[in-house]
This record gives sequence, C-alpha cells and structure tokens, in this order.
Amino acid sequence: MKFFIYKSLIICLLTFLMFHLTLGYTIRSYKNKIFNTFSKDKIVFLKEQTRNEIKKSLKKENMLNPEDAKLLRDFINKLISEINY
Repeated sequence: MKFFIYKSLIICLLTFLMFHLTLGYTIRSYKNKIFNTFSKDKIVFLKEQTRNEIKKSLKKENMLNPEDAKLLRDFINKLISEINY
C-alpha cells in the first residue's frame, strides 16, 4: 500500500512539473506579451506619436490626395443616406 502511494505521489509530482515546464511556460510568455502590449508606457508612447503625426499633417497644405478624398466623400455620403433611411 505504501508503495502505491509513493508511486502515485511521484507520478502526480512529475505530471505537475511537466505541465509547468511546457504549457505553463507558454501561457506565462503569452500573458507577458499581452501585458507588455497594453502597458501604460506603451499607451503614452502611442498617444504622443499620434499627436505628433496629427501636428505634422496639419502643417501640410493637403492632408489627403484627391483619390482618398473622393473615396472618403463617397463613403460618408453612403453612410448618411443609410442613416436617413
């Protein structure tokens, strides 16, 4: 009976260790990637970068090329027509 309990404990311990060394490591690495993606420093950096790009585009004479302007106009007109429906 003791031998069975020792074997069971060893098997459970080895299974637990194998899980943490394989799947546990993978899960932790993905969790760290997600947390790093949405960290406060990253969000502040993206806000500053967006502000700088908006400032640069406001200094230009034309922000859009004529094709993009026409495409946006058609898209907005389509949205307005669907909203008014």
